[in-house]
Amino acid sequence: MFRSTFMFFVLVAAPKLTAAAQSAPTSTAAPKPIVWSRDPKADSAFIANYAAPGTPAGYRLRIDPQAAYKSALRYSRTEGSFAIKAGPGHILYAAGDTASGSYTVTATVTQRARSKPKDAYGVFVGGQALTSARQAYGYFLIRESGQYLIKVRDADSMRVIVDWTRHPAIPFDTLKGAIRATLAVRVASDSTRFVVNGQQVASLPAGVLPSAGVAGLRVNKDLAVRMTPVRISR
Repeated sequence: MFRSTFMFFVLVAAPKLTAAAQSAPTSTAAPKPIVWSRDPKADSAFIANYAAPGTPAGYRLRIDPQAAYKSALRYSRTEGSFAIKAGPGHILYAAGDTASGSYTVTATVTQRARSKPKDAYGVFVGGQALTSARQAYGYFLIRESGQYLIKVRDADSMRVIVDWTRHPAIPFDTLKGAIRATLAVRVASDSTRFVVNGQQVASLPAGVLPSAGVAGLRVNKDLAVRMTPVRISR
């Protein structure tokens, strides 16, 4: 009698245990891209207060209103620099990093692996209204193909000031993508100069790029780089 009851329990319970085991997830789903309303007024509160794992204390992220990227953005901090992995294009800044008049903003970037597609990183200056739909700033980027770019963001539009231009001062590695460079934007009363590894790569008349306001880092989408916080000197 005992044996018959035991066998009945095993036969009835086994399918339930098997079904439960089959329903258990075996992997973590890939992050879903954000779906934007494409209305800067509707999206501005979200994109100006985006939270990524590891976002440094005292810093704020603002991500770009774009539809697709490959993986979630993550930050970590070691040895005085930020390790930035993947995610949407964005800026990172501390509200207290402001400057006006004559000053220099400097940051160092290290890229250890090739990006696909080649994308860019650098610094921005003259940040205004960064938590609203009226955001504005000027930025200076480089990429592993040895090129630089200078643009201005005004609300939800962007203007190219200097399109992608090759310069020998910028490290060039399209095979491995392993480069290291120190970028500087030097703002003076008569000009704004753009420097990589101690060499000037471009100069613009004063006023072409916004200069009074917040300074910080600019990183485009799906990159894995290490960057130091911006340093402001006067």
